[in-house]
Amino acid sequence: MPRRRTLRGADRTPLARDADVLVCGASFAGLAVARELAESGARVLVLDRYEIGERQTSACGIPTEWLRAMDLMGSHRQEFGRLVVHTPYGTARLELPWTFSTFDYPELCALLWEQSDADFETAKVHGRSGETVHTDRGDLTAPLVVDALGWRRVLGSGYQPPEAPLSRGLEVHPHGSGDEMEIWIDRRYVPAGYGWSFPAAEEMRIGVGSFDPRFHVKDTTVLLAEDLERDAVRYQGNWIPHRLRSATEDGVFFVGDSAGHCLPLTAEGIRTAFYFGIACGRELRAVVEGRGTAAEALARYGDFSDSHHWKFECMLGAQRLVPRVPPRLLAGALKGMQWRRFVDWSFGHYLAIAPPPGPSLRSSRQRSRQAWPSHSTASASTTIVSSTASPG
Repeated sequence: MPRRRTLRGADRTPLARDADVLVCGASFAGLAVARELAESGARVLVLDRYEIGERQTSACGIPTEWLRAMDLMGSHRQEFGRLVVHTPYGTARLELPWTFSTFDYPELCALLWEQSDADFETAKVHGRSGETVHTDRGDLTAPLVVDALGWRRVLGSGYQPPEAPLSRGLEVHPHGSGDEMEIWIDRRYVPAGYGWSFPAAEEMRIGVGSFDPRFHVKDTTVLLAEDLERDAVRYQGNWIPHRLRSATEDGVFFVGDSAGHCLPLTAEGIRTAFYFGIACGRELRAVVEGRGTAAEALARYGDFSDSHHWKFECMLGAQRLVPRVPPRLLAGALKGMQWRRFVDWSFGHYLAIAPPPGPSLRSSRQRSRQAWPSHSTASASTTIVSSTASPG
């Protein structure tokens, strides 16, 4: 796991400066926003409590095409063309129409950061008053502010677990290797949720996620690791939002987990953070380049995020349904889902919820903007309602 490098003591000097765009949060969503603003001429400042790439909080898996499209294959660790789903009454092997990959978090963040021209400072964001953001190193002012700080939604109306639409996830990272991307839907590990094992070259990522935030998953994460004859070492965990929220509030743009941009049922949030981060960044770019106002950008971005509401609600409905299905019936249903035409259809629609952009976004910003569908006319995609999962 990456070591902590955040400034301490005398090195934590007061920070007082202005910016055209202030991006709070330097993980997937925040870095995607900053990347879209490269070469715009805007003074972009990115803040985070930790150094870029310092604190991994997910299993770090994503459809491989997203890594290719964003020139992030340098972080790639292992690729999978099949999803293996275990239940107490049998195992289903689903041959995917596209591949899924694990990656190295620090390397991916570094690659994203190289594609931006923003400035970065470590600071803990406490809140906001108008255009002024309060941090532990002083106040910062910007006309355009982005909250990519995660589920706490620090710059807006937040909420706290366990009485909140949040799932709970925990995983361990033992050394080792494997060939299969595996999921366990088994109430021995969690009453409502799933366990997973994602190989990443020389490391395994084994964890348990609960749709019920009141169910603690440490003991069952250890149990799953023991069942797989792996050491329960190098823990990491996080709360995972499972309900879409407003992507704008009181003049602030929210992206990633702060807007609930994490797919229910599968807990896949990395590609959605990229997807909505790109959309947010392009609206901000239009403002700083004089092609629109902040109010117009807020309205367009908010409408674009809201247009995905029904897809997220369908996934949430499936999340609520799966734990109620008797295990024997679920095992039979998964066996039926192995039919190739069904897998191609269902996983094709699932990918279309947040599809990868064009072949390359790095070579030409203009081509990138043209390749992305207009936010006002983005077509609706059909959501897969299935019992498979891929935490990200």
